[in-house]
Amino acid sequence: MTLMVAGGCTDREAEAKKAREEAEAKARAEAARKEMDALPKVFKNPDYLKKVEYPETPTSSNTSPKK
Repeated sequence: MTLMVAGGCTDREAEAKKAREEAEAKARAEAARKEMDALPKVFKNPDYLKKVEYPETPTSSNTSPKK
């Protein structure tokens, strides 16, 4: 009889511990997501590291002079 009582308390404690751990994990994940969203705003690449895009020049073989 005492084993049933002790076993019942352990299940509730385990469930409460699991729920607490899940809540903490969700809170950590949310904090990490917010931090990752904020990082691009704080740390921006300088202009000299940006890719330079040149305008395309038309290259056509039809513009060569006829002989």
